[in-house]
Amino acid sequence: MDIDTKIARVKELIAKREELDAELQELFAGSLKERRAPKCSNCGDAGHRASACPSKQAVAVQ
Repeated sequence: MDIDTKIARVKELIAKREELDAELQELFAGSLKERRAPKCSNCGDAGHRASACPSKQAVAVQ
């Protein structure tokens, strides 16, 4: 199989994969849960966890 034939086959397979991905997305669009942003149990701010809390680190430095 020469390189041009391989490239053509790869393009065909990619096109099929994109079609399948689009169809699967339509079928399962409503069933996937989105993850919430992490919320710190130390200070209550969103975007980090207690182990990486800037308030906790600031207190530890002083």
